[in-house]
Amino acid sequence: MQGDHRKTKNQLIDELDRLRSELDGLRKDADGGAECDSAEMRKVEEALRSSESHYRTLFETTGTAMVLLNPDGIIKSCNSQFTILSGCAREDINGKLGWADFVVPEELERMTRYHEGRTKGERTSPRDYEFTFRRKDGTLKRIHVFVRLLPGTEDRVCSLIDETERYEALRALRESEERYQLMARGANDGLWDWDLETNQVFYSPRYREILGYAEDEFPNTADAWLDSLHPDDRDRVLAANRECIEGKVDQFQVEFRQFHKDGSTRWILGRGGSSKDENGRVYRMSGSHTDITARKFNERTTQALYAISTAVSTTRNLQDLYQTIHSIIDEVIEAKNFFIAMLDEEADMLRFVYFQDEMDDYFDIPNISDPGQSSLSIHVFRTGAPLFLSQADPDVDAKLEAIGVIGTPPAVWLGIPLRLGGRVVGAMAVQDYKNPTLYSDQAISFLSAVSEQVAMAIERKTIEEALTRLNEELEHKVELRTAEIEARKAELEEANRRLTKLDEIKSAMVSSVSHELRTPLTSIRGFAKLCAKDFARYFQPLAASELLDKKAERIRGNLGIIDTEGERLTRLINDFLDINRIESGKACWNDNFLNPCEAIRNAVAAARGGFQSRRGVELLLDLPSSSRLIHADPDKIQQVLINLLNNACKFTRQGKVTVSLRDNDDILTVSVSDTGPGIPAADLGYIFEKFHKSSLGDTICTEQKGTGLGLAICREIVEHYGGSIWVESTLGQGSSFHFSLPAVPGTENACS
Repeated sequence: MQGDHRKTKNQLIDELDRLRSELDGLRKDADGGAECDSAEMRKVEEALRSSESHYRTLFETTGTAMVLLNPDGIIKSCNSQFTILSGCAREDINGKLGWADFVVPEELERMTRYHEGRTKGERTSPRDYEFTFRRKDGTLKRIHVFVRLLPGTEDRVCSLIDETERYEALRALRESEERYQLMARGANDGLWDWDLETNQVFYSPRYREILGYAEDEFPNTADAWLDSLHPDDRDRVLAANRECIEGKVDQFQVEFRQFHKDGSTRWILGRGGSSKDENGRVYRMSGSHTDITARKFNERTTQALYAISTAVSTTRNLQDLYQTIHSIIDEVIEAKNFFIAMLDEEADMLRFVYFQDEMDDYFDIPNISDPGQSSLSIHVFRTGAPLFLSQADPDVDAKLEAIGVIGTPPAVWLGIPLRLGGRVVGAMAVQDYKNPTLYSDQAISFLSAVSEQVAMAIERKTIEEALTRLNEELEHKVELRTAEIEARKAELEEANRRLTKLDEIKSAMVSSVSHELRTPLTSIRGFAKLCAKDFARYFQPLAASELLDKKAERIRGNLGIIDTEGERLTRLINDFLDINRIESGKACWNDNFLNPCEAIRNAVAAARGGFQSRRGVELLLDLPSSSRLIHADPDKIQQVLINLLNNACKFTRQGKVTVSLRDNDDILTVSVSDTGPGIPAADLGYIFEKFHKSSLGDTICTEQKGTGLGLAICREIVEHYGGSIWVESTLGQGSSFHFSLPAVPGTENACS
C-alpha cells in the first residue's frame, strides 16, 4: 500500500515538473510575441491554457492531499483532498494558513528545523518523513509527507498521505508483542517456535535457563527437545503434539518431565498451538514452557503426607507400615536403598527396624551413648540435623573419615532425623551407589517435610500394636472370668430382687407404722391437753399449800412435755413419710408457674409467728424489683423456704435473718442468712444428709428439737427441679443457706 502511494506521488511530481517547464517555455514565447505573428500568438496562448488546465486537473484528481507552499510556509493552494483531511474550507486555507497551523505543538520545533534546512538548501534536511497532523476539530492523524521544490520557483509542493490506520495497527502490534514479552517474563515462561517445514525450533533464553543450558548448549532442533524428555512421559507428550500437528486440535496443554543439564528432572507445564496455511495444513507450532517443579513438589509432598497418615489405619502391622512408607517415598524420589532406624532407650541401641539395600545386610548399632561409637546414622541421630554426602563433593572423603562409615561407601547418602515433640527418636536415610547427583536440595526438603509424619505414624502404629496385644490379653482374662461373672451376676440379680422386695415391705411398713403411730399420738396429745385444761380448771385452785402447788406445777409441766414430744414425733413421722415418698418416686408434684417473690413473702408470713417470740431477732427481705418465674410445685417450694426460715429462727438469738433473691444468667438464687452461732466445719459436708445433726446438737436451741430430716427433704425437692442447695457458714458469725432453680425465659414479673 505504501509503495503504491510513493509511485503515484513521484509520477505526479515528475508530471508537475514537466508541465512547469512547458509553462515557462510558453511564457518566454509569449514574451517574444513581437517577433511572432498573431496566429502564432494565439497558438501559444491556447497551449498555455491547456497546460494550466492539465496541471490543475492533476492537482485535483490525484487522490492525494496536496498543497502548494510559498517560501514563508503559507499555503498558496490546496486541493479538495486536503480540505477533507484538514476539515477546513478551501477559502479558509489558501493564502491564510500555513503548514505550521496543522502541526501539534510537541512536533513543531522538529518540523520548523526541517523547513528552515530545506529553505537554506541543506541536503541533510529530510524531504520525506512522518508527523502528527491536527485537524480543525482537534482530532489527530498520522501523516507521511513528501516535499519537493517546484522547478523554476521558490514554491514547494507537498503531498500528504494518511498513514493513521497503518500507524495504529503497527502500534497495536508492537504493544501486543511488548505485552506478550512482559507476560512471558512475568510468568517466568520459556518460549518456543517450531517451523515444521525446516524442523528448526526457536528456544528463548528462559527456555534454556529452565533446563540449565547456555545459549549455545541446546541446539535449535526438535531432537534436542525429544532427547530431554523423561522416558516415562515421552509417549504421552508426543501424542499431545501429534494431535495438534494433524489438525485434530488447535491447542494443547500437557504436564511432563524434562531432564536438567545436571541430570535432575524438572516438571514442565507445556502449552502450544498451531498455525495453518490457506489449505488448513499446519506449518508452524509455538508455545510456552512453565517450570512447575516447585508446585509439583508441594503437591507430591502433600500427597505423601496424607498417604503416610492414612497408612496407619490401612496397614496390618509395623512391617507393613514400613514397606508402605518406603513405597510412598520412592514415588517422589529414587529410594531403592532405604532404611529406618529407631532408638531403643532401654538397650542403648539404634535398631534398624526396616532395611532395604542392594549391597549390604543390616545390623543394629549398640552403645550409641558411647562417644567412640560412630556412623552416619548415629551422626544424624546425635546432631538432630539432616546429613547429605556426595562423591561429587571434593571434600567427601574427609567428611566420611571424620564421621565414620559402616558398610559399603555410597556414591550419595542422605539421612534425616525422626522427631516426636522436638525429641529425636530415630533416623531414616536413602542412598545410591552409582549416581552422586541423584539427590538435590529438593530431596532434602521432601524427606525433612515428611519425617515428622513418619515418626508419628510409627509411634501410632506401635501404640496400636501394643493396645492390640493388651486387648488380646484382657479378652483372655475376660474369658477366664466369664463363668464367675455370670454366676456373680445371678447372685446380684437375686440379691437385688430380695432388696426390691424388702424395700417394698419397708415402704408398706413405714406407711402402716406411721399410720398406727399417728392415731394414738393424736389421742395422747389430745388427752394430755384435756388433762392440763381440767387440772388447771378444777384441781389447781384446790392446791392451797405450797407443797401441793409445786406438785401441781410439776404435773402441768409433765403434761406439756407429753404434748411437745408428741408434736415432735408427729413431725418426724410426717418428714419420714415425705422423704420416703420422694425417694420411692411416689410423691405428688403439682407444678405450676410460680412467682418466687410471692412464694418468699408467703413463707415469711407463715414463719413470722416464730420470729415474734425472738425479740432480739429482726426478719428482713431483700427482693429485686422484678424477677422471672419458676416452674414448680408451690407447696414444695413453700416447704423448703419455711424449713430454712424455721432453722434460722431456731438458732438465732440476736441479730437478723435476711431472705434475699437474685436473678442472674437464667438462674434464680434464694438465700436465707442468719447471725446465729454458725456450723462447725466438720458438719458442713454432711448437713444435708438424713438424720444428721450439727455436732453442737440441740444444746443451742432447747425450745424445739429437730427431726434430722428437714434439710434432706429440702435437698430432694431442689434437686428434683434441677437446682442445687448449699451452705456457707463461719463459726460464731452465722450461716447462709442458698438454693438455686432454673428461671423460665421471657417471664419477667414485678416483685411488688
